[in-house]
Amino acid sequence: MGALAHYLESEGIPTTQISLIREHTETIRPPRALWVSFELGRPLGAPGNPALQRRVLMAALQLLDAPEGPLLVDFPEEAPEDALDDDRGLEGWSCPVSFAPEMRQETDLERLRSAFNREVAELLPWYDLNLERHDRTAVVEFSPDAASELLGSFAAGEQPVMTKADLSLSTALRLAAQDLKSFYFEAVTARPGSAAPSSGEFSRWFWQETTAGRILKAVKERCLKETDKSLRKTGALLLIPLDQT
Repeated sequence: MGALAHYLESEGIPTTQISLIREHTETIRPPRALWVSFELGRPLGAPGNPALQRRVLMAALQLLDAPEGPLLVDFPEEAPEDALDDDRGLEGWSCPVSFAPEMRQETDLERLRSAFNREVAELLPWYDLNLERHDRTAVVEFSPDAASELLGSFAAGEQPVMTKADLSLSTALRLAAQDLKSFYFEAVTARPGSAAPSSGEFSRWFWQETTAGRILKAVKERCLKETDKSLRKTGALLLIPLDQT
């Protein structure tokens, strides 16, 4: 975005942006940027805090008053504590479904795939409840069933059936993985009266306690063995967080 900002400014269009990685912004030197200390993927801070989100947006827009740059300004507020939850553990919330322990211990890929499909099926009613309650979802390209079918078949060594002809396999795998994680998050936050997990809590649970996390790790391993460069790149960089590899 910083490189694009230079082009837009050369055409007379003022720009401002929010930066999550200060070192990158210092190198690119965009005309105007607001650096925030929030985690990657959350440039406006934790969800459910509209007052903070408004303050971030207003701070970024106020940089347009500067006649010239490059300008890099620090947002004065730290990330909310509930977004930095390394010491909170998993006591504050619980998944509405208790998965069988053997589902998390399976090693055979076909049986792991079956356990994964059961896991998705058990979470689906909770996802539907959340969708009915809020009338919105972060699931964009792949329904839970479609995502689980694509990822499960690829992890099992099959040639997956591509239902979206406009997407390459590498792009489809990446988007299906994103939609799968959104599905799991929305499902586990559906129980009325229960505390929602913070992003760190959810990440630890998803990657360490679900067969979905193990399926995605199997997808990564297969991608890394493929000859297609885009699949290898997807496996290396775009499926599993670095702290979960």
